[in-house]
Amino acid sequence: MRAALIYSGKSKKLELFVKKLFSVIEKKGNELKVIKAERGMMAGNLLPYDLVFIGCSVISFFKGELPSELVDYIKKCVGLEKKKTIAFIIPSLIGNDKTLKNLMALLESKGSFVIDFKQIKEIDKDSELLASRLT
Repeated sequence: MRAALIYSGKSKKLELFVKKLFSVIEKKGNELKVIKAERGMMAGNLLPYDLVFIGCSVISFFKGELPSELVDYIKKCVGLEKKKTIAFIIPSLIGNDKTLKNLMALLESKGSFVIDFKQIKEIDKDSELLASRLT
């Protein structure tokens, strides 16, 4: 299966999780394209992918704001309509639930189906769990 992972944030834990998830998915014989959403990036075409992982770090405690780079990238993306997606966040002390809800709402506004969502607390265990959704 082919999957894409779109993420944004400057957290070291986020970077570690992305590397671990990539490793686990590739080890199982699947293909994963990793896309770090950055300012001014051209929007991608997600039609060729069976599943899309989308995640970020929590950046605000109360409002549940998403990184602007991620929001801009998702809004410009083609092929998220009727696509299965998995939303994940790297939690902070507070603001986790609101951030995750906002991320899922953004994906659903683009017409995708959020089939799973997760706050990443244990990198190894959670990467195995999310990778298992690819089968």
